[in-house]
Formats: sequence, structure tokens, C-alpha cells
Amino acid sequence: MIYAVKHNKVNRAIYKANEDALTSAIFERFMYLPQELVQYIFTEALFDSIPNLDLTKFESITYWPNWSPEHTTNTTRVEPDVFIRTNNQDIIIEAKRYDENQQDPDQWSREIQAYYNEYSDDEKPLIFIALGGLYKNKTETINVKDVAHLVYKCTWKSILNTIQHIIHDMELATNYTNNNIAVTKILQDMVLCFELFGFSTALWLERFIKAPQLQKQSINYFSTSWTN
Repeated sequence: MIYAVKHNKVNRAIYKANEDALTSAIFERFMYLPQELVQYIFTEALFDSIPNLDLTKFESITYWPNWSPEHTTNTTRVEPDVFIRTNNQDIIIEAKRYDENQQDPDQWSREIQAYYNEYSDDEKPLIFIALGGLYKNKTETINVKDVAHLVYKCTWKSILNTIQHIIHDMELATNYTNNNIAVTKILQDMVLCFELFGFSTALWLERFIKAPQLQKQSINYFSTSWTN
């Protein structure tokens, strides 16, 4: 689809304005990446670290789940954008089209309440991430069911920047194997998605200057298990 948009086979203006299309374009490609890399991207892109965040053991990912609106102000359903289940925790991601001034704490509360309507018996820790639409980057606290829930923050731009840094490091890595090239192509498609949605993907001048030898920490995600 993204190449159809790129070559104007699909109405770019309609596609570009659609919040759900952006969410789908990026998160569908996340699912093609090694889960350790997904973990790395979110760890780097989030403004505050999430203790014990573990995106390396996916059980499922659901887009726009239809949850019961009981005990909320909604009348028909509650529909968060992305719901990820892992072995050890559940993760709600509420995504907005733009990076500023769209998130709504009342919507966060409704989605957390609706989560408990569906999964209260599971007793898994719940993580809530507000992606884009931020009024402030600092982690916030909201109370649902007399429990304080932290809402962590992230922007599309911080995800894009992290992906571009990874592409840059992978292209410089000495073990730039066929498997790493395949991963890089997925990441490059994600950058193209961001570009089609109007995000600046221009590279800084430092990218055109010969980089020093990579530090070991910066290429931890090139583990041998990825290339076997």
C-alpha cells in the first residue's frame, strides 16, 4: 500500500490525514521486526523508562479491540488503538495522528476501565502508553478503580529518530549480513511511511561525516541470534 501511495496510485491527501492508517502502517511493520529490536526502539523512544517493560515475548497484538463500555461514559464500545499481550504484562497504546495537543486523560481512563471490564481476572500488570498528541512529555498519573495508573509518553518523531539511528548503525556494522539487510529494509519502509504522513525524514549533517568506531553498547541489538 505505501508504494501505491508514494506513486500516487492512492489518494495521498486522504491517506495522510488518517490517524488509523498511520497506526496501522507503523505497527504492522513492527510485527515483522525481531522482538528484541521492538523492545530497543520503544526503550529509546519513550520519554521515561518503563520498569520491567518486556516486548520480547509477544502473545498477541490487536488493533482497535472492541471492549465493553460498562462503568464508562461511552455507550456502545471502548476502542483503544493497539493492545499488546505479552507473557508478563498487557500494554495499551493510545495513538494520535499528530505529535502535539490531542491526547485526552478522560479517554485514557475509559480505556483502562474497559480493559478491566475484559481482563480483570487475568491480574496482569497493565502498561499504558500515550503515543503522539502530547501536551507534555512527562509521565502522568490517573486513578481508575481507586488504583493509580502511570501513563507513559512517546512521540512518532522519537520513534522515527530511533529507527533512523538504528539504520545508520546497522549500515556501519561489520556484521552487515543478509539477515540484517532484510531488517534494514523493513526499517526503511517505516521511514517511508513516516515521510508519506508528513514527518521530516531529513538526515542531520553528522550522517555524512565518517563516524567513529561504533561502541559495543550501540550495536547490542546485532546479537548473533539474529543472524544465525
